Amino acid sequence: MEIIVTDETDERFVEFCKSFGCFLDDPQVVLLLVSFKKTVGCASFRVYDSQSAEITTLFLNSYDEREKIAYKLIRQLEKIAIDYEFKSIVVSFDSRDDILVEIFEKLDYQFVDDSLMKKEFKTLL
Repeated sequence: MEIIVTDETDERFVEFCKSFGCFLDDPQVVLLLVSFKKTVGCASFRVYDSQSAEITTLFLNSYDEREKIAYKLIRQLEKIAIDYEFKSIVVSFDSRDDILVEIFEKLDYQFVDDSLMKKEFKTLL
């Protein structure tokens, strides 16, 4: 599997999002997970505020290895957010019962209110 870093204008991202009933046109850092030339997952983030990025999409086209794929995409988004010097990253949910909440909890995200989870990046300084 290969991770491709791109943006919201990438046709593969646009089509993959449409298959989930989603359309995004605001600026995004996009990751596509490609296996045998087929997109099997995507994740993206945008600027949330001056200190934080917001994960806006995490779509997986595979029930096999769902947690492993999600983990890989989220970790890569975090690395890019750190490279952009964000101090934290957030993700919103419609419900705490969302199937992805458990994955984010395993990655040290914590609820800061009813629908928003946040992870503070640790610095070595």
